Amino acid sequence: MGIAAVLDPAAVDRESPLPLYHQLRQALLGTLEQGHWQKGDLIPTEREICDTYGVSRITVRRAINDLVREGYLVSQQGKGTFVARPKIQRQLSQLRSFSEEMEALGLRSGSRLLSLRQEPAIGDVAAALQVREGEWIWIVERLRLADDEPTIVSTSHLMLPAHVVLTPAQLHGQASLWRVLRSQGVTFARSEATIQAVEGSVRESELLEVQPGSPLLLVESIVYSDDDVPVEYIRMVSRGDRYKYTVRTSLP
Repeated sequence: MGIAAVLDPAAVDRESPLPLYHQLRQALLGTLEQGHWQKGDLIPTEREICDTYGVSRITVRRAINDLVREGYLVSQQGKGTFVARPKIQRQLSQLRSFSEEMEALGLRSGSRLLSLRQEPAIGDVAAALQVREGEWIWIVERLRLADDEPTIVSTSHLMLPAHVVLTPAQLHGQASLWRVLRSQGVTFARSEATIQAVEGSVRESELLEVQPGSPLLLVESIVYSDDDVPVEYIRMVSRGDRYKYTVRTSLP
């Protein structure tokens, strides 16, 4: 069956109170979710969609732009609009490491150690960890991989008990930092996080294999121990085209 043949003209009802662009968006999204279009497929042209559903080009463009903005489709100048790779969805409401999150999603986690060092805490880092400026902390900088694809540049600032020692060998490949720390008696109970869109540095763009100026997401978290003491301040810069974060809330 051809790419355009799966379009259902009946999915857009002019008698419905719902806006036409919204109905069209839902129809196209349904085609994606039912698996009729696969990652990398070129979707029908604007003209084909206009003719199939009997709507204007403005309506088609609005529906497609919504799906591009939401990460379901990707437009390439002069080539058309394609089905995007599914975004990796991380739950900020659950306290899980990157490795644990990837395992839950059925993805293979990986890591490249960029730097492991100790240095004095200063400024915002000292404030986040609630320590005096000049106190020595561990810093672990890694490039995180999902199915061998670079997705996150993470920098962990750690205030650890004196008996805890980290080595490059412990953090090789698919190793989880949290598992290493738990094995040495470090506990994690809760975290606080903020999210914002940023323009990554040249180095971050190179590591993540994106064009300079590409949209990136910055997540900054403070992780607390069972004793409600800050253990980790982590800064994660992730690819905006590969990630989305969800937060669950409830009424007090």
